[in-house]
Amino acid sequence: MQFETRSLIFDNLLIYETRQLRKNWQQGFFIMEDFILAEGIYQNGPIFFSVSPEKNEDKFGKFTYYLPISEPVKLSDETDFHFQEKLYIKDALVLRQADQATDFHAAYQRIQEYAHLHDVPIDATFYCVLLEVYDDFIIDLYVPFNHRGEGS
Repeated sequence: MQFETRSLIFDNLLIYETRQLRKNWQQGFFIMEDFILAEGIYQNGPIFFSVSPEKNEDKFGKFTYYLPISEPVKLSDETDFHFQEKLYIKDALVLRQADQATDFHAAYQRIQEYAHLHDVPIDATFYCVLLEVYDDFIIDLYVPFNHRGEGS
């Protein structure tokens, strides 16, 4: 497995946020797929998600699912979805093909160990990008650098 430093940039995103059991991480994908089919929204990039820790609760996480779409959309306030114009993370520690680990939490643990060993401050939130290639998935795990505490 190879660690890299990269940016993560996407435009025109449909967002769905939920608090759920970490082991149920795929549920958000199904919810998003159902929504875009019902609304006639065109996907133009890989679905990805972020996971933030829940205080004092290891089995749960705050999940934010992102779906790149072809153009901005107006959504009613009654849905669990919202539109975001851009996601830009300037610097993140990336583990390519994180699927070689037992799961993305194990891959995140590897990134934490690497960051600690190299004295690289990282956030507790990580982003998991799933790329479909020849009917299989490649998982890239992005963990933003923690720039808090730097001079302004």
